[in-house]
Amino acid sequence: MIDAESPHKRLQEQIDCQMDLKPREALEKWQQAGWKEEQGTDSDEVPLKLLALYLLEAIGQRVVRLTIDKDQGVTVYGDTTYALPAAPPHFIARGLELLREMIGMEGGIGKGTLVLGIRNDTLELIIQKQGGLHIINIPGV
Repeated sequence: MIDAESPHKRLQEQIDCQMDLKPREALEKWQQAGWKEEQGTDSDEVPLKLLALYLLEAIGQRVVRLTIDKDQGVTVYGDTTYALPAAPPHFIARGLELLREMIGMEGGIGKGTLVLGIRNDTLELIIQKQGGLHIINIPGV
């Protein structure tokens, strides 16, 4: 059971909330707006929204993998390879910290899984951490 205030639950809520957007366009608009946060936004809400948009882009494009690095940004690997708009490093770093918390990953190298509900289906993501690089494999999309 997922705790009502857990990062996993909050990420799932962000995914549900952002589901009908075109993630890449939403990221580009957010970048053009200077990655502004709404007044009074919880400090973890922005990193979780960012993760949700990155994941929705990957899932929607049916890619096999994406990599996230707080300094290098996000690269999507599918039929073509492309970069997504990179948010400020502190947003990405906190998002990755929350992601590691969700899967119980500690240390510089590790591997874990995260199960998400997408529409009426579940999707299991395999997450690997190699230093500052996080690789998210999406089997079966």
